Amino acid sequence: MLINSYKGFNKLWIILKRGKMLKDTVALGVVGGFLGAVAMALSNSLIYKAGKTEIRYANIAGSIFMRPFRTKQPKNFVLGEMFHLANGSASGLLMVQIFKRFGTDLALLKGSMLGMFTWEALYTAGQRLGIYTAKPHLTKTGYSAIWNNFVYGVVTAYSIRWLAHPSVFSAVEHNATQPESTDSIKNKFYQEPKLEDVEKYTPLH
Repeated sequence: MLINSYKGFNKLWIILKRGKMLKDTVALGVVGGFLGAVAMALSNSLIYKAGKTEIRYANIAGSIFMRPFRTKQPKNFVLGEMFHLANGSASGLLMVQIFKRFGTDLALLKGSMLGMFTWEALYTAGQRLGIYTAKPHLTKTGYSAIWNNFVYGVVTAYSIRWLAHPSVFSAVEHNATQPESTDSIKNKFYQEPKLEDVEKYTPLH
């Protein structure tokens, strides 16, 4: 069992190191989102230890299952962390769709926008709707949340772009690099006259 686990981690490390290997878009989104969520959790933990935020995301995520004070217990904290990483992994699928629709350029901008969206959708809206019962109150926690979600989105975006096989986004990248044809440019500035317009301005003899 340990040998199989070692082989699995070794294979994953090779994929992460080499990049450009994942063709399956679901696996690509999940792995990229997971890496982003790990980076986000590390950032949140460092900021929490520095006293710049009042709560960790494992506590918030775990509060969906239990009362907030119970998430401080190690076993419950781990459960909350797992749920937080699962949310981040699933959200990576959105980044794949964004890249497939708009291309992989400007990954920093697109990733940061994904981070802000997940912050609003998963945690801010979730707290207002009562899904998460743990509710931070300090302003410094809000600022740290903006930074942590920025980290999540950017790491997710760059991870997906690094891991994606060239064929995954080839169609949108090809369209982005193709110059417009002469006919399409002409059609933008010149329209064929309509029949009624021709009749209106034709002189009578």
